[in-house]
Amino acid sequence: MKKFLAGCTLLLLFPATMVFSQQGKLISFELKDQFGREFSHEDFSGYVLVLVGSDKGGSTYNPLWAGAIHDSLTSHDQFDALRFIGVSDLRGVPFFLKGFVRSKFPKAKERWVLMDWKGIFPKAYQFEENHCNLLIFKRDGTLAYQTSVQDLVPDKMRVILTKLRSLLQADDPS
Repeated sequence: MKKFLAGCTLLLLFPATMVFSQQGKLISFELKDQFGREFSHEDFSGYVLVLVGSDKGGSTYNPLWAGAIHDSLTSHDQFDALRFIGVSDLRGVPFFLKGFVRSKFPKAKERWVLMDWKGIFPKAYQFEENHCNLLIFKRDGTLAYQTSVQDLVPDKMRVILTKLRSLLQADDPS
């Protein structure tokens, strides 16, 4: 009986440690955006990456934060080394509503968002519901910073921008 319980305990802990061990790095993924274009973790290798993700409740904060971060860094001399990914947590959407839900996303190709139907990002990085979840990764895919936000807060924005500027300079390949 003790062996059985020990085995069950290991089985329960194993998936949790797998997710936990991946939190320090950008997870491997292949997801499509609302236009059907496929992206993978390999597409962002070598870039400082800002991942902006949420469920429906947090989606109103995403453009606010992503836009403010983007606009604040456009004049940075390493801006070309920065990439943004939008991720939508859609794991609760029934399969027959996928087309309808997809049609509610931005129509402009430059405002693409990854459709995370299985919730791989929210599960791996413990996204907070009804918040904009911001994750910053170094060029090597290491998670450098993570926070959950709602309304734009200048102090929080300063912390994020300081972190990004530091990473862009530190990771400067030239």
